[in-house]
Amino acid sequence: MPPSICLLTAYASNYSAFAALSIPHMKAYAACHEYDFRAIQTDDCDRAGGWIKIDSIRSALSADYEFVFWMDVDALVVRKDIDIRTAVRPGADIHMTWHGRGPPQFGDPAHFNAGIMLIRCSQWSRRFFRRVWDAGPLPHKWNDQAAILHLLGYDDILHLGPSRPREPGRKCIATLDAAWNSIIGIEVADDPIIHHYAGIADYQVRLGLMKVDEATIERRAKGSAEFRRAFLRQLGEWRHASVRVKLHRDTSSQGLT
Repeated sequence: MPPSICLLTAYASNYSAFAALSIPHMKAYAACHEYDFRAIQTDDCDRAGGWIKIDSIRSALSADYEFVFWMDVDALVVRKDIDIRTAVRPGADIHMTWHGRGPPQFGDPAHFNAGIMLIRCSQWSRRFFRRVWDAGPLPHKWNDQAAILHLLGYDDILHLGPSRPREPGRKCIATLDAAWNSIIGIEVADDPIIHHYAGIADYQVRLGLMKVDEATIERRAKGSAEFRRAFLRQLGEWRHASVRVKLHRDTSSQGLT
């Protein structure tokens, strides 16, 4: 029997528009590979931001699964042909994608991105995500992701102190190929499985890009890999253009132009 998996997402009501786009594709992917699927919509989390993720993961880890496959609700599954079970690394409790340093206009250092995670339902994982919750919000824009990186010893990335490369938890982490967590305009795999719209502060820009992407998924699936790559390049250009427009507006409103 292949390992049992729960594909999990969770979101507050203000992200319902994103969920309407992403959840049907998550559900179809889960059905294709015979995973259970959970989509949790709640406004009852005690903490704002991404902490609904940690709350939901901790609950799912206590169920009778071998793995929890977490996806942020602003992630679109664009290919269903590859099973996440092919990415499992023996002995790894958490699989995450390592993203390189982004373009200068975004300013983010290289880091593990927690928007897509394959998590083994182990005692280590249960303890780790309890520790993430207990670490609480840190003074960093990445919310729950900052707490995860902090516990793995990446304080240098967060500008919270020196790196701790001997942090024992690092031995429990495996790197997930960027195809599973392809950040539009920043870290784009050659032919992604999941497009993730992370790091776009403007709600309407992020939603607009997702709408364009989602509307053409089926059409692109019938095209060539080169056609899909060209589409991704165009999406990336639109993202970069939106950043330039916002920067111009911000500087204009401050009387700097």
